[in-house]
Amino acid sequence: MRSSVVSDLEDYQQRFVMAVGRVIAANWLRKRPVIRVLDMGCDCSGRQLREIVKLIGGTAVGINIPADFPTAEAVATAGNRVQLLRMDGMQLQFPDESFDLVISANVIEHVPDPVRFIHEAARVLKPDGVCYMETAPVWTGPRGHHIMECMGAENCPAETAFRDDATVIPAWAHLTLPRQQMAERLSEKLQPETCRYILHYLYDTEDLNKRPWSVIRSAFEQAFPICRLNSRPLPKVDQHHMPTDGQEDYSVYGFDAVCRKRPQGWLTAKFSRRLRRIG
Repeated sequence: MRSSVVSDLEDYQQRFVMAVGRVIAANWLRKRPVIRVLDMGCDCSGRQLREIVKLIGGTAVGINIPADFPTAEAVATAGNRVQLLRMDGMQLQFPDESFDLVISANVIEHVPDPVRFIHEAARVLKPDGVCYMETAPVWTGPRGHHIMECMGAENCPAETAFRDDATVIPAWAHLTLPRQQMAERLSEKLQPETCRYILHYLYDTEDLNKRPWSVIRSAFEQAFPICRLNSRPLPKVDQHHMPTDGQEDYSVYGFDAVCRKRPQGWLTAKFSRRLRRIG
């Protein structure tokens, strides 16, 4: 597999394409002459899927929900092996067992019902297929507020003081501070316009489903008989203000999940031979 992909992708997109390539290689999907990929909540530009289909012999479908998706430019950019469709990931309009590989990046925290989203991914995955999903941050993590510096710059261009490093919004403050206390904290460092934007995003917007890590983890484990979840902490975070709750792991910043409905073919054959010997 290539060590890098084309430069018109953002860094996080390049990392995702490379991660998908590793999943394809590790799960023997390259051994198949043709595979079909579904990207749930795909990059709206078409660039990311354009690179992913280069890793396979087959086609890809990318879905998203903006009113203007897909644009003619995105369709042209993605190429003739990619189909872009406006579709809700919680109500996939595909038959059961339609795809060899289902992927998604940085979407689960935004969909209203992530449990249904994950179960829909499992429904359309072939019995011997693979599902790969990743995201960061999760709501219950130290920076689960999801307000990144690029968002601040885009929505409040006159702001210069906002940093997504816990100096403005302390770790876990979105879970522990009520609106008024958060407003007072923000007003000490930021302009009024930026304060209003952050308060609206944290307390009013429906862009985040605010589901805890335990719900996401449980949904994967229920939807897929075979599931490897790798949770990632945030290095060098001050845990002094981390909530204490025995039912939740607040240290998880992000995760990736590689899921299957059944073991890989060679493993199934190996277990069958062992059972015959035992019998």
